[in-house]
Amino acid sequence: MNKKEQRAKLVAELRAMHEAAQKENRAFTDEESKAFSEKEAEVRKLSAEIAKEEREAILNGFSENLPEAGGDGETRGEVSDKMKEFRAYLMGEKRDISVGAGGGALSPQEYVAEIIKGIEDESPLYSLVRKFPLSEAKSLGAPYEAADASDASWTAEVPASDIAADSTLSYSLRELAPNTLVKLIKLSDKLVKVSALPIEQIVREKITEKMVAAFENAITVGTGSGQPLGVFTASANGVPTSRDVTTAGASLAADDLVKAKMSLKPAYRRNARWLMSTEILTDCLLLKDKNDQYLWRPGLRDGEPDRLVGLPVIESAYAPTSKAAGDYIAVLGDFLYYWWAYVEDIEIKNLYELFTLKNQIGFKGIAYADGAPVLAEAFSRIKVKAS
Repeated sequence: MNKKEQRAKLVAELRAMHEAAQKENRAFTDEESKAFSEKEAEVRKLSAEIAKEEREAILNGFSENLPEAGGDGETRGEVSDKMKEFRAYLMGEKRDISVGAGGGALSPQEYVAEIIKGIEDESPLYSLVRKFPLSEAKSLGAPYEAADASDASWTAEVPASDIAADSTLSYSLRELAPNTLVKLIKLSDKLVKVSALPIEQIVREKITEKMVAAFENAITVGTGSGQPLGVFTASANGVPTSRDVTTAGASLAADDLVKAKMSLKPAYRRNARWLMSTEILTDCLLLKDKNDQYLWRPGLRDGEPDRLVGLPVIESAYAPTSKAAGDYIAVLGDFLYYWWAYVEDIEIKNLYELFTLKNQIGFKGIAYADGAPVLAEAFSRIKVKAS
């Protein structure tokens, strides 16, 4: 029995306990309450492990497809001159490929492609957004509808007066100006010198891992100030409060999820994904619709997503976990309408001397990116009713 099947079995047990108490119109006994909490905690633990293992499987498969290290210190297969020069720079053997006054090196295009692919493969959320690579740190204008046109009106075949032009429709331009993202990692001198893996692979994998975290966190809860704007952040420049669906009661109920789904037009609903934390998703396990059917259906096979009200769910470690009055707890949206602009070049700086007293070498990765939701009506956000 795999972990997804184990989780599904636990969820079935939770539902059975819940239904038995409901049928007898009573609360849980102390013993039942303890058992329920333990099973619920195990479900959360398994969910986190499943997500982690799926990410690792993707990255491991990605790494295995890279050229392997050979006995001559080079990788098998063709390696470009730029890649050889870059590797020498990472090893501290070459110091004259500096970029700008502060030094550093622009990664070869094949290396940048590996990092970007790793980020996209590891983060289901990032893989869904629409990406616009830029050749340099310039802004990208994203047009959006600031005010809708008024409805069409019926008129006579030959109207008595001229047909009035619409005066309400207006478009604005949202600027996506790449912000600076920096991550410093440190590796031991020994690892750099004796590792069977090429140094560029070690640095790439670690920088990829940390950039995944930064990208997903920004798309989820970014403030929009010096960083991308997240979908959980209420903003006229992204998802405004007009797209909020407030819960009917003090906690999430089945009707709230249905309302959020139906608040999206069919065109956006087809590709929509739920985005929420594992804690919030756990609350959805026992919710039923009007036909007494559970709203959450687990994916039992590898790569098969869990579904909530028929739509796939993305669990994110960066989505809000608080369920207090006035908090946002879930977003449903077509993430094709989240635009991500990034500069294609990624700079790597070798801080060879800075950590020498610790027998370490520092590597600083610098990227430039910005992002924001560009169509408010493609998103719906659930908010807990204010007390």
